[in-house]
Amino acid sequence: MKKFTKFLKDRSGATAVTFGLLLVPLLGMAGLAVDYSLASNERSKLQNAADAAALAGASIFTGPNSAAAEALARAYLKANLGVDAANAATINFKAEKQQVTVTLGGQTNTTFMRVLNKDSVPIDVTSIALAPLKPSSATITIDKVTGYWFKRVSIVVKRNGKEVVVGTITYTAADHNGAGGLGSGVTNPPISVATKYDLGEYDKNSLYLKMEIKQDGCDIGYRNTSTTNKVVCKTSKSTADATYSSTLRTNDPSTYNNLFVDGIRLKTTSANPLDNLLDCDQKEHQHWWEDGGSPSNVVEPDFLYRVKSECKSVDGELVRLTH
Repeated sequence: MKKFTKFLKDRSGATAVTFGLLLVPLLGMAGLAVDYSLASNERSKLQNAADAAALAGASIFTGPNSAAAEALARAYLKANLGVDAANAATINFKAEKQQVTVTLGGQTNTTFMRVLNKDSVPIDVTSIALAPLKPSSATITIDKVTGYWFKRVSIVVKRNGKEVVVGTITYTAADHNGAGGLGSGVTNPPISVATKYDLGEYDKNSLYLKMEIKQDGCDIGYRNTSTTNKVVCKTSKSTADATYSSTLRTNDPSTYNNLFVDGIRLKTTSANPLDNLLDCDQKEHQHWWEDGGSPSNVVEPDFLYRVKSECKSVDGELVRLTH
């Protein structure tokens, strides 16, 4: 009995037993630290490759050439990761508006964490690069124009500080109903005819749209001589007919909200929102102009047209990562 009691009180070898019991979790913790470090290094490598690929794609992206931008991005991935690694990675390429996105999905094999039945660690990285673009052309299709007032919508740019009109669409009234100021007329170019206007080179942030209005229904240098509801425009040397009655400009905070884009009235602002006016998304956008003849709380668009822009990279602007 004494020997049995002595055996129960004996603590020799307890450390070895305890260590043996703790060995597996200790190895797991050590393995977690080591394998996490290896995974972090691998993730950094993938992130750097994704960044380089996104910047490369964005450097040539102009909107319509997304296939070429993706091809260049993939070439950079292969150069940085190797052909096998680049082919094995999950690549999602997305290029729209002014952004090029590269997402890589991969995994890294573990060493110590295999003890815990963890053979690999997933790694996912995303890189987004901004490709500064500016419209290089605008294709405009007139849908409808109403009213008694003459209207001219122009695309204006600045070249070396000097304003240049690069495209115009006009409406000359033919008749009016008198009371409501409504009427019909002739557009140039004609309704439903798509016309492309090349913008050429222009100063940064100098592109804007304007609508010039003459309330008698005739262009400047002409006067309506009719005494009926018909509009008859004849040459006039009068100073009253030498200027427009009013001019609405998208770079003028006080008249900016006379334009609606895709059915939404633009808010009064001092900014020049090129993305809203001539978007680089390769889609048609609808513009409505209110010529100012209606009360401020009444929405009666007078000049309706669709516009689709082609864009190019902005010379001298840095392609940069945004994510």
